[in-house]
Amino acid sequence: MQLLIAHGEATARLALKRVAADEEDLETIESGEGLETLEMLLAPDSPEVAVIDWRLPGLDGLELCRLAHAYHAAGPPYVILLAPADCDIAQGLDAGASDCVRTPVNAAELRARIDVGRRFAALPWARLTGAAPDAAAAAAKDTPEEKFALSAQRTLNGDDPDEGDGCGSKFELESVLVAQ
Repeated sequence: MQLLIAHGEATARLALKRVAADEEDLETIESGEGLETLEMLLAPDSPEVAVIDWRLPGLDGLELCRLAHAYHAAGPPYVILLAPADCDIAQGLDAGASDCVRTPVNAAELRARIDVGRRFAALPWARLTGAAPDAAAAAAKDTPEEKFALSAQRTLNGDDPDEGDGCGSKFELESVLVAQ
């Protein structure tokens, strides 16, 4: 699995690379410029997880999130946006970031967030999005994970035959929000 680290400062890229170095089976690639990062994110062999600086030179992290999210409507890459203290995390998430974390970031927290991205990227996206499954996805179609993912998709779409008309399975957003 590939991890893209995109930051304008070489020292920051090195520090981020060290955080990810403990991860097994994770190939780290780097970019220091926005347009190069965009090319990597939109390539057919794009990285599954990306850590992108909000203020990346050339094309900032917000715009990269918007473009990558529009191109990859669902599934990887899982983008972790690094947000300085004066930036609005909600704006980053609205732009399409999968996760957004304040900088400076704790190494253990970033490592955990990268692990979340790896789990996200490992989901059976071809089956979930209706794309033609590849040989590996076809071979794994009867695994418990596949069955769970399909059941979750049906439930969220409201077309799970075990859930009646699907209305009972929908969440009421107000019931889970904390009053401010």
